[in-house]
Amino acid sequence: MGLFDFFKKDNNMPVSNGSVTYGQTALESFFGGSTSISEEDALSIPAIAAAVDMIASSIGQLPFSLVKKDPESGDVIRKDDDPRLVLLNKQPNDMMDAYTYKRAMARDYLLYGVSNSVIERNLNTIKALYLLESKKITVQVYSIDVYKKFAKTIYNDFGGTKEFDGYQLLTILRDSKDGLTGKGILRQYEDLLRLALAEQQFSKAVMKNGAAPIAVLQTEKKLSEKAFANLKNSFSNLYAGSENAGKTIILEEGLQYNPVSLDPQKLQMKELRQYLNKAIAQMLNIPEFLINTEANKYGSGEQGNIAFLQQCINPIVSAIENAVNKELLLESEKSDGLQFKMDTSKLVQLTMKEKTEAVAAAFDGNLISFYEARAEIDRNKTKQPDFFKMSLGSVLYRPENDEFIIPNTMQSKATQKAEQEQQQQLE
Repeated sequence: MGLFDFFKKDNNMPVSNGSVTYGQTALESFFGGSTSISEEDALSIPAIAAAVDMIASSIGQLPFSLVKKDPESGDVIRKDDDPRLVLLNKQPNDMMDAYTYKRAMARDYLLYGVSNSVIERNLNTIKALYLLESKKITVQVYSIDVYKKFAKTIYNDFGGTKEFDGYQLLTILRDSKDGLTGKGILRQYEDLLRLALAEQQFSKAVMKNGAAPIAVLQTEKKLSEKAFANLKNSFSNLYAGSENAGKTIILEEGLQYNPVSLDPQKLQMKELRQYLNKAIAQMLNIPEFLINTEANKYGSGEQGNIAFLQQCINPIVSAIENAVNKELLLESEKSDGLQFKMDTSKLVQLTMKEKTEAVAAAFDGNLISFYEARAEIDRNKTKQPDFFKMSLGSVLYRPENDEFIIPNTMQSKATQKAEQEQQQQLE
């Protein structure tokens, strides 16, 4: 080893790449010096609040199931007695129900780009899941051998500070490039949110002051500072505010009133609001009509719900499923083909007529049994045995045997070529 080799950096030593704080730091919160958009600011925008609540509530009501696909038969086997399903579908811990847990998880995922839950384990048994508020999280990223990275998550709450390693957490990330940190709409679309906040504040100001006679008061006399202040205060007290709208203006001592137009249409406030609603819908991948009824381009509610499911909900569901399978399944279970799945079928809400027609079509098509059809429309089993509906008007062909099967007569018939081959074998 050379003399200067001692001072060379060891590539196997962790190197910090800085930290990511998802919410305000303690100093920023105390001094009010944060330049980022806060959660409270973003949710004060009605379109954002409505969209985030809609998405989070939809995710909150989706149940988990644990399934395995049989490699031989291809059948999907459900394991309904797994204790982890109780945590995911009923109660993740002593303080929270599953709906609240999944809803808060989706909310943090959208706003901050990350949702972290502490996994409480007893050996290989998962006892509870505790959700951490993303705005109180700081992630310290380290690098080993340049390309290998890991992170330590620091949680700051009124009870103190605690550090977690990756294996201790169920982490769901949005728009991540390293698998360790994510990016939510608060940072990714900060400029758009600032524009929406500015538009909202401007609209409030117009509504507050627009009822006053927006005008210029002129007089040929020169007013003293005291007279000017008195005139300004008295005029504002008499005519400013929505409660004074429509009052008759009385002028004296040569005052002249020249109104100034403040037409919202000329200010293009409506066009700006429509643009913002469209941009917010695109930002969250939701159909615009869900936050703006004038933008409905779908012929039915069903089509709109399908678009909402495909464009918005499915990507979030996929992120949650992958994270849950990564952290809550044992390696042996992964190798065996087990996986947690979220059931999104209930989000496509149908009318009773549409649902009945869809179930009847599946039953007539011999895809589901009589009991399965009744269960789809929330009906109990009957006293008669379960059965499939078979058609007598069809002829089945098996190409591997070159054979026709006639269900009507319960007979099978080989083709002429197959009969000749059979005859040759007999001879």
